[in-house]
Amino acid sequence: MNSFETKIVKTWDPSWKVRILVAVLLLGSGVIAYVWKPENPWLLHSAHAVYVICMFIALGQSFLKPKKLGFLKITRDEIIIEKENELKTYKITELQDLGFDYVGYASFWKHTIYGNKNHLYFTHRSGEKRDLEITLSNKEMKEEFKSFLKELSENNLLKVQQSGNFSY
Repeated sequence: MNSFETKIVKTWDPSWKVRILVAVLLLGSGVIAYVWKPENPWLLHSAHAVYVICMFIALGQSFLKPKKLGFLKITRDEIIIEKENELKTYKITELQDLGFDYVGYASFWKHTIYGNKNHLYFTHRSGEKRDLEITLSNKEMKEEFKSFLKELSENNLLKVQQSGNFSY
């Protein structure tokens, strides 16, 4: 394989305050609707409505399409980043380190129906650091990327650091 191409994306990452608020509302409305079961119909219907809305927010995370920022192409000699109508090229031989943070296919906050979002990061000799969120859309693409990184590290004597899910 001579090169690997994928999209550079940015996902919506809800703050911890939003996550905690949704969790508290989900638990509270679940307790009110299914454990306490108040006789007041207004309170019961409100608890059911809040419960359904919170479930939609919690489970609907994987249906949000990530924002596409550009493209990433990795060849045996260079990394090419096309982002915001700007083309940047980094020679593989001029990189200090190269790493890949693999999230995996079962991550609740990082998985969408559009592919898994993972991070490729590297440091150039000039000191410039890049952390790119990339999409691996299926298992074949993951395996292709895995073999390409292995080949890249063997040919260029550049150790590819791996973090995250070690099933990669």
